[in-house]
Amino acid sequence: MRIMMYCDGTKGTLDALPVVMEHARSFQAQVDLVSSLPKGNEAQLEEIEQREEELESIRSLLENQQIPCETHLLIRGRDAGEDIVDYARKHKVSEIIMAAGKSLFEKLSRSWTANRVTSSARCPVVLV
Repeated sequence: MRIMMYCDGTKGTLDALPVVMEHARSFQAQVDLVSSLPKGNEAQLEEIEQREEELESIRSLLENQQIPCETHLLIRGRDAGEDIVDYARKHKVSEIIMAAGKSLFEKLSRSWTANRVTSSARCPVVLV
């Protein structure tokens, strides 16, 4: 079984981590940590580095709990919702877990992505 955790570069991402750990242990699943950026040119180097650090930090936390995981930073010129759904289909992900956000700004900025994922994914989507 594979569980995808979507990491969007905000502090809210960590809110989903306990759910990811619980599901990974319960289902003896591998976790795919996935982040998506629309562009990857020189102007976005700082954001790319931040996302890579976030993915590595979460990977380390999961591996310390003996939960197998991989990290994937997708820079394909597409929006996050498309990347998440496409990745889940191609890698036969059994469940997608993503944070819904705490602040009004986070909820609004994530609402399009969450809507895209929940309406297009072929697997269960858990919004934390």
